[in-house]
Amino acid sequence: RDFFKQLRIILMDLADIKEENCECRAILIPVYEVGNGDDLQNFYHLEISILKGRSQKTRQKIGQESLQILKEYFMGKDGKNLKQFSVEIREMDHSDYFSSTNH
Repeated sequence: RDFFKQLRIILMDLADIKEENCECRAILIPVYEVGNGDDLQNFYHLEISILKGRSQKTRQKIGQESLQILKEYFMGKDGKNLKQFSVEIREMDHSDYFSSTNH
């Protein structure tokens, strides 16, 4: 939950999104294979969907700060370097997004 709180803060500060409009969920996919499969690695991917209208600079800042938090939270203290991290920001058209919350 601390991880999600940090992400909400980034989105509120950089994208001017209301906290009540930030929805977070985590999905565990138990096995992920990288390359030829000889080295199984932990892979952490974060998808952020926001409504269109933010500048490229703002989206880059959101991506960079989110990637940093992702790495800090999931890197662990085991010292192993077999982890990959990525962040993807998806922009949604206002006309294609429907919600019961007020935006």
